[in-house]
Amino acid sequence: MTKTLYVLLAALTLAPQAAAAAARPVRVAAVESRTIAPTLPVSGAIHSKNEQQITAATEGQILAVTEPGTRVRRGQVVAKLDATALQLQLKEQQAQVARARAQLRFLEVQLERQKQLRRENHITDVDLEQAQLDRAVAKSDLSIAETRVRQTKDRLRRATIRAQFDGVVVERLRRAGEDVARGTTLARIADLDSLEVRALVPVKYGARPEPRVRLSVFGFESRFEGQTRSIVPSVNPRSQTFEVRVDLPPDAYRAWTIGQLVTVAVPIAPGAEGPSVLAVPRDALVLRQEGAYVFRIRTDNTAERVAVRVGDGEREWVAVKGALEVGDRVAIRGAETLKDGQEVAIVEAMRRPDADKRAL
Repeated sequence: MTKTLYVLLAALTLAPQAAAAAARPVRVAAVESRTIAPTLPVSGAIHSKNEQQITAATEGQILAVTEPGTRVRRGQVVAKLDATALQLQLKEQQAQVARARAQLRFLEVQLERQKQLRRENHITDVDLEQAQLDRAVAKSDLSIAETRVRQTKDRLRRATIRAQFDGVVVERLRRAGEDVARGTTLARIADLDSLEVRALVPVKYGARPEPRVRLSVFGFESRFEGQTRSIVPSVNPRSQTFEVRVDLPPDAYRAWTIGQLVTVAVPIAPGAEGPSVLAVPRDALVLRQEGAYVFRIRTDNTAERVAVRVGDGEREWVAVKGALEVGDRVAIRGAETLKDGQEVAIVEAMRRPDADKRAL
């Protein structure tokens, strides 16, 4: 009997602990009344704001081209051409400079002698003028020879191609051992830390996007806040669209890459003109085939599934219609696996999403 009593007491003691352990941890945010400007989702592609085409500045055989995917620093060598012919040409031209310089010194001495002889009337003015002309021609020949040396040195410098900024080699078009002509593209470098989205917006919404305005960009389960940098004032006559360029934050490269397609939420009406609506953070929505819903957290810390109809969205917030009221707590983390009536443990109250967003 005593043993049975101990078992019952132990069960009663462990029951609250088991219930607490079964509580699902969630983060919550409050339902708000907001004025939300409707947005239009438009397609865009990710580009690097800084790209460099690595081209051959002279003809020759490729010695090396950096492997694609390699990160390079500004000034680092990314391609190199065989410069043997240029080095031999430089030696020849330097010899020509030395000969032209010696010839000039000789003619300068000759000119001084001719001037002395003219003062003593041993030669005519014509002889003196000829000596002066010979000296001028020799000086010009020396200048031409020195210019050719500088040109060859410049071509030698260009045979070693360096990165103009920190970036990544994203494409290699030629390999070591190939002979290339001047201007041939060898590789391409892109700066992954400076990404932008180029989106095409219908011309009828041309008055909405403005420079330095923040827009939400979505793609592959990631979202970032971008800022419009420029609007290209030229309309494509076929698609009737114009281009908007949106700067992405530096950490966008961790989720997205160059060439990837994304969606930009472009405002199509000023928010101040619309009525106030119930709004929840986007993370509170659970989207399923049967519809959308949120989990309201009751005062006893149990979850209640509430069906909603999703309306317009603006940045972190989205308008909803359903059995919700301003101030209701809704789960924004951990809601995907909740069940109706399940007990929850609130980890922490979430700050307002627009104060916690990733920004430029």
